Amino acid sequence: MGNPAASPPRIHLLVLTGLVIGGIRYTLEFLAPGQSMYFGLYYVMPVALLAIGLSNAWGSVRWLSLLRAMVLTALIVWGTWNSISYTTAQFLEWNHGRFSALEEDQRALPIAATTVGKIGLGVLQGLLTSIAGAIWLTAIGTLTIWLPGRLRNRHST
Repeated sequence: MGNPAASPPRIHLLVLTGLVIGGIRYTLEFLAPGQSMYFGLYYVMPVALLAIGLSNAWGSVRWLSLLRAMVLTALIVWGTWNSISYTTAQFLEWNHGRFSALEEDQRALPIAATTVGKIGLGVLQGLLTSIAGAIWLTAIGTLTIWLPGRLRNRHST
């Protein structure tokens, strides 16, 4: 049956939290673009992972199960919102914060000339940030969920 920590019901709240945070940040890109950089997944998701670890909600999870859960979460959360955000940035030609394509502050891909190119680059940026998000979540999840669970198991035997 597999490890319950990697099952969809276990990551449901984590994914939901990430989708809400991503939605808030996307909204901030329109309402307060200069402030949106201070609120995002890289800041809030570690808090959610810490809460899971402190509450021992996932118990003693195997590391490979944690890895699968973090990759799936990153693909859903980072992939969804960053594909939407970077595609929007392509069409609206945003050049602020994380969408900057200026040479000295390049964080995003340059604005494409065609509609297909804009969509393609937006989705590509979403995929690339999903990879970064998966690495980030796995590192933080290892420290906040897997390691404490493993240490609790050692002390309980």
